[in-house]
Amino acid sequence: MELVQRNLSNVQSIAIDEVLWQRGHKCLMVVYQIDTECKRLLWVGKDRTIKTLLRFFRTFGKERSAQLPFVCSDMWKPHLKVVTRKGSQAIHILDGFHIAMHMNKAIDEVRVKEAQEV
Repeated sequence: MELVQRNLSNVQSIAIDEVLWQRGHKCLMVVYQIDTECKRLLWVGKDRTIKTLLRFFRTFGKERSAQLPFVCSDMWKPHLKVVTRKGSQAIHILDGFHIAMHMNKAIDEVRVKEAQEV
C-alpha cells in the first residue's frame, strides 16, 4: 500500500514486521517509523517475501535508505539479506521477542540435556 501523500523526509529508524491477516498463514509485511519523536505505520505490503520488502525500499528511495541509521526486524534471513543490501550502513537491531524466544529454547535444551545426564 503506497501512501502518496505521506511525508517520509524525517524518518530515521524503521521496524519491519509481519501480521497475520487471514487463516492459512497469509501475512502482510508492515514497516513502521520508530523514531523517538514519531512512531507510525509507513507501509504495508502483501505477503512475506523478499520481493515485498524490496518493494518497500524502492518506494522509500535509495537516498533515504542509504541514510537510515537504525533498522529493527526479526531474524528471518531474507529480512537480514535485504536490509544488508539496501541499508548496509544502518545498525540492524534484532527485535527482543525473537531473541528471548531463541534464548528460552536454548535454555530448555540445556535443561533437558542436564536432566538426562543425572
